[in-house]
Amino acid sequence: MTAEPMDTVDAAAPGQRSGFKVGGAYAWYVLAVATVICAFSLFDRQVLSIVAVPLQADLHLSNTDLGTVFGAVFAIFYALFGIPLGKLADGWNRSWLLAIAIAGWSLSTMLGGLATGFVVLALARSGVAVGEALANPSAYSLLSDWFPKKQRATAIAIYSAGIAFGLGGSIYAGGKLLDVWHAHYPTGVGAFGLHDWQAVFLGIGAPGLLIALWAATLKEPPRGLSDGVIQPNAPHPVKAALAELFAVLPITCQLRLMRL
Repeated sequence: MTAEPMDTVDAAAPGQRSGFKVGGAYAWYVLAVATVICAFSLFDRQVLSIVAVPLQADLHLSNTDLGTVFGAVFAIFYALFGIPLGKLADGWNRSWLLAIAIAGWSLSTMLGGLATGFVVLALARSGVAVGEALANPSAYSLLSDWFPKKQRATAIAIYSAGIAFGLGGSIYAGGKLLDVWHAHYPTGVGAFGLHDWQAVFLGIGAPGLLIALWAATLKEPPRGLSDGVIQPNAPHPVKAALAELFAVLPITCQLRLMRL
């Protein structure tokens, strides 16, 4: 599909069209929201490390079970879905995708707080992985349209700083939630029969639903805005993403190769 040059914008002011201004105040606002999202993704990813000991005891998990849920499950699902969801971000509304991603991983984190065994906990962690696999390409694509080439590296660096804030903040927030819970319920079991680790999962996951609503309010710039070339969204982004997914999944990949 060929791109059409922007016929309403002069060379001295690329990217200004229909109220969108590349590199303007709103672009920095979008960057601030995206950085918060990036930081918060680490909260949901790292929460398991905060409550590993009481969770392992309550669910009767072995060290292998815990390592599988914390590492292997997350890594496999993130890797498998990363490329297909990147393809989806190439052709659909990035702001909505960010909102869907945050809501998805937040609900998955809360589901983890209701787990009664390994299987449910693993499913919850896979949901967190898929949500995060969708968020990063959507954010990168969105930021690349809001910032000109000369500012993109700075924008991405600021966005990536959210990783460090998220890593540090998640450890503090998780520990604080545990301390507050134990201050009120010394035995670790409190309101509604919730255990301390469940309270942390729910407490970390719930705010993400509000952040998802915040992300959904972000304006979606025309694709290619910052380069002065407007490109329409792909006509069938979901179909294209599914095709990419079938190309990387082990069984469907082999079936496609057999047809060649």
